[in-house]
Amino acid sequence: MDRRTLPLSSLRAFESAAEFLHLGRAGDRLGVTHGAISHQIRALEDKLGVALFIRAHNRLTLTPAGVRLHQAVKEGIDRILDGTRNLDPEQLAGPLTVGCTQTIATSWAAKHICEFQKRYPTIDITVREIEPRQKTIPREIDIAICYGAPAQDDRNLSRLASPSLFPVCSPQLVAARTDGFDIENVQQFSLIHDKQVSWDRWFAAQGLIKSDQIRNIVFANTSQALTAARLGYGVALCNDFETQDYIREGQLIRLSDKSIPEEKDYYLLTPSTGRRSAKTQIFEDWIVRACRPEGSDFVDPAAAPE
Repeated sequence: MDRRTLPLSSLRAFESAAEFLHLGRAGDRLGVTHGAISHQIRALEDKLGVALFIRAHNRLTLTPAGVRLHQAVKEGIDRILDGTRNLDPEQLAGPLTVGCTQTIATSWAAKHICEFQKRYPTIDITVREIEPRQKTIPREIDIAICYGAPAQDDRNLSRLASPSLFPVCSPQLVAARTDGFDIENVQQFSLIHDKQVSWDRWFAAQGLIKSDQIRNIVFANTSQALTAARLGYGVALCNDFETQDYIREGQLIRLSDKSIPEEKDYYLLTPSTGRRSAKTQIFEDWIVRACRPEGSDFVDPAAAPE
């Protein structure tokens, strides 16, 4: 295949379907019917000679070839979008102030903020700390990643993510036990708390009775609680945002699939549409893409894939 035969419309249809894993939603994004999306995907599969989706039990999932193509197409489209915004370099220069909580700044967001600055070196980023559940966000903050919805004003507010809380600890903490481990025996470890997380809610949700003899360590914030858990001093309740890199690197393990929802969702506060700069828009897109669940197999049971 060369540039002259590259099926751009089919690749756009595929990228949308791969993101949603649902032809109806993919069609809605592109303003076409789900039948048109299906036709484009089958034409692309015929041209490439490989299956890109597994269609079974009213569900779409990507094949290994589909996963590789999705990554390539997504990166290509993102680069095209970035390129269109780079036409005027002056719009992508100067200061950008980002607000987020201490825990987000020291874990998940730090990586994505630094990667963004690496991609756009002419943008000077300043990170300002805001408190969880903070209601008033200063105007000098261009874009804020908030835990809990701030007070609504003329700025745009959108829900970013609704993660769940689950128990995590150092792998060495569990490995040191010679009698095995059961999640019901979690109280044999010290429980690590912070101001935002309640172990009481987790115990109640699992139908477990909290012992009066339990050992507790209480920290001022989640960042400190995470550090204590990574050092092997107990078990903390944290979410995907806070732990994903530590789990990937083997510093933490997830003790159980049993989870509870965070008390508050994460939100993105951005300038109103008429006052949004190019660099703010690009950073917003960057963070939203970073929050996309990779490999999601969510399907709306009320709508068929084809």
